[in-house]
Amino acid sequence: MRLITKYNRINIIATVIVLMLASICYYFIVRYVLIRQLDNTLKVEEAEIINYVKTNNKLPEATNYRDQRTSFEEASQAVIRKFENISACGYHEGRDACRKLSFPIRINGKNYKASVTKSEEEMEDLVQMIVFITIGIIILLLLILFITNRVLLRRLWEPFYSTLQSIKQFNFSNKQTLSSQQTDIEEFKDLNATVNTMQSRIIKDYETLKNFADNASHEMQTPLAILNSKLDLLIQEPNLNESQTKQLQSMYDAMSRLTNLNRSLLLLTKIENNQFKTTTPLQLDVLTKDKLNQLEDMMLAKHLELTSSLQPVTLQIDHYLADILLNNLIGNAIRHNNENGMIDVTLTNEHFLIKNTGPAFDFDGSLIFERFKKNNSSDGTGLGLAIAKQICDNYGFEISYSYKDDLHSFEILFHRKRQSRNEV
Repeated sequence: MRLITKYNRINIIATVIVLMLASICYYFIVRYVLIRQLDNTLKVEEAEIINYVKTNNKLPEATNYRDQRTSFEEASQAVIRKFENISACGYHEGRDACRKLSFPIRINGKNYKASVTKSEEEMEDLVQMIVFITIGIIILLLLILFITNRVLLRRLWEPFYSTLQSIKQFNFSNKQTLSSQQTDIEEFKDLNATVNTMQSRIIKDYETLKNFADNASHEMQTPLAILNSKLDLLIQEPNLNESQTKQLQSMYDAMSRLTNLNRSLLLLTKIENNQFKTTTPLQLDVLTKDKLNQLEDMMLAKHLELTSSLQPVTLQIDHYLADILLNNLIGNAIRHNNENGMIDVTLTNEHFLIKNTGPAFDFDGSLIFERFKKNNSSDGTGLGLAIAKQICDNYGFEISYSYKDDLHSFEILFHRKRQSRNEV
């Protein structure tokens, strides 16, 4: 949920609750004031009746008007002056609510109870009018508040979204400075300044690491090449005994692994730094066929049975990375296979699937794509599948591994950035 949407919801809900509570209080306050006003009217009638009795020494005639009624009755006991509400006083056809004032009158030694009753119809009409006006004002206020939040707050947050979009588009390789919208809001100014500072530090650290990886790889290649050539010469010496030959061969194998490890680490660094930006339409089915042909001798050496089902598939991917991806997966299926085992390769527009026979790994299969996770019997660097995972992540593919019925299965789903041959 977007921040503005959440703020609008909270703000409008809080405003509605406050206005509803205020409206209820306002209704009762207005009603109380009107009741007091009606009581004052009844008091005026009371004063007029008392003055009439004092002047004429007799009761005035009872009246029964449209909204007011007076009545008198002889009382056998003392009468208490009081106000009371009558829910249905029976005026005309309706049964309106009324306000009644009862008070005592004494004439010629006799006690009388005088009552003045006044309809609350006009007061209720006034209250209803006030309520309707209040509801209209509340609706208008909510509408204005909603429009203001939608328009004004969106404009206020434009610098933030501009900075956020720049961060999303930031790329190490292009070294472009993050663009930020000019604003007079201090918080957004601080945000832009912090982001620019962070960007400068990240680019500096990236350049440092990139230069280190490039320089280390370059500097290591020369001594590794010298060591390899010296070992080649030593192995060819005619006076070596069997023990010396085995030791030199072990050194040669270790040197080869070190060379491959250096090359693999450099490749991983380049992929993570997004240095493979160019993509071209690649016919993955053709490349897969070529790769299977290239590794045919390795499969024949282990007497492996190959079955394949390759549909025409075209992807937007770097050719070099696609070649490494297939080489690592197919090579892994050959190395970790049984003698006289099988390999099955399937390629469709939806996925690439490779299965091979072989014993279960001696580590948790969920960790298979982590660096330096390899079988104890493997002579690889432990980076092949990590590189395959990094390549898939770089292009938005999803790679997974499973082991079932003595079959290792690696599947790549092309659910993002997929493009069929007809679409290219």
